[in-house]
Amino acid sequence: MTSFLPAAARPAARELLMTPARRIILLLGVPLSFTLLAWTCYAIISKSSQGSYTVNYAPVRISGGLAMNVYGGDVTLQGGVAPSAAQFTGSGTVWYGLTYSGQRPALATAQTAGGTRINFTCPDYNCALNSTVDVPPQVPVTVTSNGGNITATGLSDATLQTGGGNLTVDGLTGNVGLNTDSSPNSGPYGGGGEVSGTLAAQNIAVDSGGNSVNLQLTTPPANLNITTEGGNVSLQLPAGYSYRVDNIPEPASQVQVTGPAQPAAITVTTSSSSHYRITINAGGGAVTID
Repeated sequence: MTSFLPAAARPAARELLMTPARRIILLLGVPLSFTLLAWTCYAIISKSSQGSYTVNYAPVRISGGLAMNVYGGDVTLQGGVAPSAAQFTGSGTVWYGLTYSGQRPALATAQTAGGTRINFTCPDYNCALNSTVDVPPQVPVTVTSNGGNITATGLSDATLQTGGGNLTVDGLTGNVGLNTDSSPNSGPYGGGGEVSGTLAAQNIAVDSGGNSVNLQLTTPPANLNITTEGGNVSLQLPAGYSYRVDNIPEPASQVQVTGPAQPAAITVTTSSSSHYRITINAGGGAVTID
């Protein structure tokens, strides 16, 4: 609103007094504002430097056993395909952060006496490869993905390590090792991914590094050992058999009972002389066995 009063008659503007509280606000607020501005600029630059680039490698024929090491990225394993169609394919390389050097990721393959060896590495640890492997029947598989998820179907004799990613299985047989612990050598609570799916294996070792394990077995295992370091365990076993169950966490209230009430804290039939041994080290996690 325009004032028509003479300048002398207008009220004088109030002087903003610098009180101690205002000085403290300025003292703390200005550096904080600059810090937030710097982080915002860094985030924008970092985001703009990220990129996803599709790469296609020549198919690698799989023969004999398979040993595969992928620094990062998801791996899908499909077992039981015809030997003539068995191969490895890779695509979806992702670079990230400000350290992208522009170098192409290296894929090294070799045929050894033990079978096919595949090794994927990234320059300066700044990329990941999503890959698919079609595996012939009865081929032993060892796969390490340092942080990616692994999905495996129809394999026999498989050792799978995700380094923190999730592990999903379907119909694996023989001797099976499943490990999602991101730091298996640093003690308990390393921080791992979930393990879930169905198994028909005889000797099974599972380590989830603090996350949950949810497995359904279609045949009774000779030896099943599960370590979760605090994660919950949900285990479904075939009916009509007795099992030797060891190392259920205490107190007994931590064991969740499903199905008809039983004297024991599990609903499957148990026997100390059973040939089917189940060992669970949940580290305080809840356990369900039915």
